[in-house]
Amino acid sequence: MLLPTVGHASGVGCKWKCCCQRVWEMLMTPLSPKNLRTTAMLTSIYQLLISHCALFLVLLGLAHAEQMCQVLELDIVDQKDNGFYNMSPFHNDLVLQTASQLANATENVLYFLAGISGTYALSAIALFFGVWKSRPGLIIPWLIVEFLLMVALGVLVFMLRDMKLVQLLGGQVPYFIVCYSLICMDYCKWYVMHTFYQSLRTMNKLREIATVAIPCPAPGAIPYHFQREHMYLGSNGYKHILTESPDGQC
Repeated sequence: MLLPTVGHASGVGCKWKCCCQRVWEMLMTPLSPKNLRTTAMLTSIYQLLISHCALFLVLLGLAHAEQMCQVLELDIVDQKDNGFYNMSPFHNDLVLQTASQLANATENVLYFLAGISGTYALSAIALFFGVWKSRPGLIIPWLIVEFLLMVALGVLVFMLRDMKLVQLLGGQVPYFIVCYSLICMDYCKWYVMHTFYQSLRTMNKLREIATVAIPCPAPGAIPYHFQREHMYLGSNGYKHILTESPDGQC
């Protein structure tokens, strides 16, 4: 009675193992050598769109903040000249000064965010052309900026854990799960681009020119297949230049 039970258990274990292996292969399909470039190109296009949309929203908010500061300055001047408001002058000055300070702080924050968004947009443009032209040097800025942003977002999420908004979302546990899940998704994009960057570096190293000397007969009697030629050996990308000089110099 024990043998069929053991056999059935081993069969179920093999099925689960095969199922998990298929799921893992399906998840890793975008990172396969066949699909890696396509995945990197789609990721770069997505990052290009997201970065420019974020930059547009920040610039739009900055324009509104500047307009708000100008309106507050006009209100302060008008209150001092004409006493337009019905409140007491001292209380009115205090309200306007508080609003002006808040508007200035908002404007400064938006200037800072505009600088970050502009830098990220430029790195996304470099990323797109780096993937399109297969130049790993253009991918490095985006990798650095994206890594720094992920670290900064992780620290910011932890620092904002005691806000009232967190309680409205259901507590700290759902808050941390949602925020760090989004950061992990962002890390997946970073890992895809880092893998593509490493593959480009490897291919560039394999394309380095190596000079190989071949034996040659006496001058004037060089067979055709010993003439100077460019020859590619193997499928690993090595490029060999064959010459007729004994020391390997062209």
